[in-house]
Amino acid sequence: SDVASAKLKYRMYCEEMMISILTVTKRNGWFDLAVKSLKNQTYKDFEWIIVYEPNVEVQSTDEIKNYKWVPAPPKKAHSNLSASNNEGLRNCTGDYVLFYQDFIELEPDTLEKLVANIDDETLITTATINPDGNKDQRYTGIDTLREIKPAEWEENVGMAPMKVLKELGGYDEGYDQGWAWNNVNVVERAEVLGCTFLIDESINPRLEFHIKEPDADKTLELNYLRHEMTMREIAIGKKPLK
Repeated sequence: SDVASAKLKYRMYCEEMMISILTVTKRNGWFDLAVKSLKNQTYKDFEWIIVYEPNVEVQSTDEIKNYKWVPAPPKKAHSNLSASNNEGLRNCTGDYVLFYQDFIELEPDTLEKLVANIDDETLITTATINPDGNKDQRYTGIDTLREIKPAEWEENVGMAPMKVLKELGGYDEGYDQGWAWNNVNVVERAEVLGCTFLIDESINPRLEFHIKEPDADKTLELNYLRHEMTMREIAIGKKPLK
């Protein structure tokens, strides 16, 4: 933490970095937890963009200065997650984007640690604690920063450079025809650009228990096959990277 703080102070001395925090949600009941987590952050230079479905209650707070509710685009297929991520990114003005999913409690130094190690060619993720107290399968116990494979980058609490996301053209909305793999597509395209992928195991966001909406898992394999084909076509130049 001392090393991260020293890096952060040096970077803040050299440059100003504004962070966009992006939450995409289709559920209620998480807002107060998120407000508490963001209000307590030691790094204060951020905006919060919330992309929401019609069933979600739009709430307000005096504890966060810079936040904005953005309606999600209509579903054109099975899902609209990629389209919602893109809609959120269009409203983000920061140098870096922290993807922050609902029902997650952040430690106060989460942003500070992420910003200390981010740059324009690096994507960083975190080691989440599950509702039962167990850490996710990527946690090795070393409690420090280490390199990971692109597919290990998770967007539940993960940061990416806006420069890279713009160069990639955001998320491939073709993945909304099925379920999942859209985040893997983004990072594997970012790998083609030469990006590095890190996990900071010392950052431990905590997932809060909530009732999950059932997903149509039968479309999981469909998107896996779509992803394999997409990356193959990009590799041979049949499909553009952006």
